[in-house]
Amino acid sequence: MRSFATLAAVAIPFSFFSTILAQDNQGVSNYGPDEPLINLVNTSPSKTHVYKVEGNADNPGTAYGAGDGSLPAATVLPGQTVKFHLGPGFIGAFTAENGEGSRFEVNFRGSSSGDYKTWYNTDMQFGMSNNTIGPAHGDKQINGDESLAGEQDCLAKANSAWGSIPVDEQQELLDTGYLEGTTGKDGVLTSVHMDKQASDTVVDFFQNVAELNAYLVPGSVPGKTTDKTGSKADKHAWSVKTKELTITGY
Repeated sequence: MRSFATLAAVAIPFSFFSTILAQDNQGVSNYGPDEPLINLVNTSPSKTHVYKVEGNADNPGTAYGAGDGSLPAATVLPGQTVKFHLGPGFIGAFTAENGEGSRFEVNFRGSSSGDYKTWYNTDMQFGMSNNTIGPAHGDKQINGDESLAGEQDCLAKANSAWGSIPVDEQQELLDTGYLEGTTGKDGVLTSVHMDKQASDTVVDFFQNVAELNAYLVPGSVPGKTTDKTGSKADKHAWSVKTKELTITGY
């Protein structure tokens, strides 16, 4: 049997320590079989996905973080699946790119009607990235609609609509710096991004023209705002009956 001194002299690759940091089970430690769970799936062979984790201030003691707003980030190594156990009553968010990408908001508080519901959505107001969220086993929403929110490829989705708008509008969008590429019917976008300073024209393109599968504005306010963009955003509050969701990074 090797002594400690002998073991200490053995070179251990950095990836070993990364694996320790990115445990396959994260979140609360005393979880049960029918409690809220998010699978964090990393399909990339080379990129590590890091999610900023936030919890509502009123989260109960049974929930991960128990009321703490800012929580330790969740790290998912290339090819890894992390089971993130949230505990009963969790409301919060996972934001990709360590807080710079798409934000996935989840609510595991159930329903006052007695029929259990999990609410979730994808928010791209302040950032966008190639990630999706949906029920772990492919269930549809309670209303029967498809259930995968977010985008696997934001750039491809934007490009699918790019040639449909006039050249002058294309140029106006390129001038903002939030989209990069060429104009014309055969023009091609090479980069897209979002942040909270994006202009209304950028938001309109992503929400109403490209129809990214997320909301880009908070939504409409009954009796005050009923514009097209707000109405589109309203459609992105989704619910399913399962307590198990999957966030996938590509």
